[in-house]
Amino acid sequence: MLVSHRKRFIYTKTLKTAGTSVESYFEKYCLPRGQWQFSHAREASVRKEGIIGYRGRGKKDPAWYNHMPARQIKEQLGDQLWEDYFKFCVIRNPFDKLLSHFYYIIRKEMIDPRLLQADDVASFRNWLKSGGRVIDRDKYLIEGRVCLDYFIRYENLQEGIREVCTRLQVPFEPDQVPRLKTGMRNDQIPLKDYYDAQSISIVKDLYSFELDYFGYDFPS
Repeated sequence: MLVSHRKRFIYTKTLKTAGTSVESYFEKYCLPRGQWQFSHAREASVRKEGIIGYRGRGKKDPAWYNHMPARQIKEQLGDQLWEDYFKFCVIRNPFDKLLSHFYYIIRKEMIDPRLLQADDVASFRNWLKSGGRVIDRDKYLIEGRVCLDYFIRYENLQEGIREVCTRLQVPFEPDQVPRLKTGMRNDQIPLKDYYDAQSISIVKDLYSFELDYFGYDFPS
């Protein structure tokens, strides 16, 4: 998560949405000019220019950390700054997001091996039907209400970053957007082939808000 007092913005970090890439791109506006250097992991930084939440395994810093809920950021900043600053995050089609999370936990060996089946499709369906989830709407909802000003869509990442830069009146430099955590998924299998009728129904029930509010649907 980021807070820039220099440019008056707040970035809440969602899961499996290129969040670290976007976070890294805007970090420089939370530090003194000329002091930013890329780092995949990062200690929490709290300065007069802004705040960068701790980025790493676990919640190391009790005050500011990646994937903080919007409510907690608002409480710690105070109502005035929260209302005055431009607030944004990245969103992603839940059907795509779930599959990305599945491959992430496979790669990190964080999945119960008893859920694994003969192939990726069967394993994904079994994981989902057994309670596999990645729900993070607390990054853009407070008490059930949308609390951010703008949503970058994962499928149009560059265009979304450009729009944020325009609103913040900062240069848009597409070559400076890091490409992190790519190549985890088996791209030989189309997204829609991972789902059957039961798993589609599960996602529609779990993510009814996202599907309705952001206009996402099962890919055709």
